[in-house]
Amino acid sequence: MSDVRTVFTTAEVAQMLQLTPSYVLRIAATMKFEPEEFRSAGKRNYLFSQEAVEKLRKRSE
Repeated sequence: MSDVRTVFTTAEVAQMLQLTPSYVLRIAATMKFEPEEFRSAGKRNYLFSQEAVEKLRKRSE
């Protein structure tokens, strides 16, 4: 069973990384995520795995 507490929306990731949601999406578009790490959840809203958030965190430093 999947744990939904380890899946984050664009807005949640932006808040965690102290970035704007649009900037998070811009960064994510340039990165190579595995299909299980990142997916669309509607217009301008994406779901990120915990691994994807860590990759973004390391990328933004």
